[in-house]
Amino acid sequence: MDSKEEWIRNTAAESISWKDFAERLGCSYLTARAWSIKYNLDIPDGRVGNPSGSPAQAERNHDIWYRRYTLGETLQSIGDCYNISRQRVLAIAQREAKRLAKEV
Repeated sequence: MDSKEEWIRNTAAESISWKDFAERLGCSYLTARAWSIKYNLDIPDGRVGNPSGSPAQAERNHDIWYRRYTLGETLQSIGDCYNISRQRVLAIAQREAKRLAKEV
């Protein structure tokens, strides 16, 4: 194993996310991704146990889904509540519906 590969592997082992890995290498995300593929590295995505990020975000996403599909609120009214666009509300509600369908 050459020193460059060893350095990249050690950096990957110390990294907590893709962003951290790229910053430690001093390169772009795409370059870091290419090296991880070349050396078959497993880099954590930075999200621990919660695919939607923080617990607060997961709760918000579920609330958006509930208000949209169970209560039948409009995209605009939900968006106004969270200060996000109607399109973003729709995207979150659809993604949450897919996530919930996988759990059932």
